[in-house]
Amino acid sequence: KTLDVYSVGTEVSLTEEISAKIITVAIHIDDVVQYECAWWSGESRTREWFAASDFIKVGEKDTPVKIGFLRA
Repeated sequence: KTLDVYSVGTEVSLTEEISAKIITVAIHIDDVVQYECAWWSGESRTREWFAASDFIKVGEKDTPVKIGFLRA
């Protein structure tokens, strides 16, 4: 089985005004993928977790990478 995931460092748009970078990828039970994204808001750095469906845009050069797992 394979999953499509965006790589750490991928730029994403969370809103029209907020662009962020993926800093962590987490894979949970039932193949749920979450992305921790970070962005600057003034002088403060913000970090939050998102699903791929939360992104309104993903960097044009950044396509999902397929990863696979062997289950014994």
